[in-house]
Amino acid sequence: MAEIDLQMLFKFISEFDGSREKLNPFLNNCRNAIELASPHQIDILFKYIISKLEGRAQIACSIKEFTDWEQLEEFLKNQFGEKNYYIHLLCDLQACKQNYNEVVNQFALRVETCLAKLLTKINISIPTKKKLELSGRVAAMQDLALHTFITGLNPKLSTIVRCRDPDTLNSAINFAVAEEKILQTYKPQPSSSHTGQYERPRQNSNVRYDGNRQTSSKSSNVNFTPGNPIICRYCKFLGHSLENCKRREYDNKYRNNFTANQPTTYTQNLVQRVNYVEDIQSEAEPNCLEGSNLNE
Repeated sequence: MAEIDLQMLFKFISEFDGSREKLNPFLNNCRNAIELASPHQIDILFKYIISKLEGRAQIACSIKEFTDWEQLEEFLKNQFGEKNYYIHLLCDLQACKQNYNEVVNQFALRVETCLAKLLTKINISIPTKKKLELSGRVAAMQDLALHTFITGLNPKLSTIVRCRDPDTLNSAINFAVAEEKILQTYKPQPSSSHTGQYERPRQNSNVRYDGNRQTSSKSSNVNFTPGNPIICRYCKFLGHSLENCKRREYDNKYRNNFTANQPTTYTQNLVQRVNYVEDIQSEAEPNCLEGSNLNE
């Protein structure tokens, strides 16, 4: 194989400031450049990798001496790698469920984030000599993420996506997003005036109750304006004044009828009692006269 120019190998290596998100891409690029370099280019390339360290990474590596790339790679993994254990990241992935009112894209983003952290941990934890195991473990984690995403969807979407039998996580996400849009078209759309807050139902001020009969106060010649509402001081309803209150008119009529009938009933009872007493006295007088004659 022809020797690759050093300038071409230098383009593989970018700057690294010690952030965990950039650690795995930086290590992969450096590893690829080392593998493509010739034996006499490895030392120069190794010095160039150290010169691309910045910030926290440069400070941490400045107090140590490294003889080869393997030592530097192991130090960067231990110093700036993900601190969570592998089992914790695995539990986070398996615990992903679609929340209520959460769209599929947000749920898929959470699953993909957990999968990315898990793959980064696997890539960092596997030694360089055992990189042949990496492809198998990555494939197993991708299958687990696919199963977690499908079973974590809401039941209706989960059934539809499982019937499609997707092969990858990306295809499952595309199926779920498409079905979610179809299901949203069947949902009733809220009116534009709906504010999302509960509003107390308005009471119809034009309806009045006269005994057992429902009447309307629209016939009353009262001008009602929203800016200057008219409130009845008797029934406390809107739309009419005290003089036009049907409730007050009904109560007054009932009260007058009761007052007018009450004295008549009392007088009739009193007359009946007087007549009853007079009848008793009239029956008792002849008996009293007979007794007085006998005594004489």
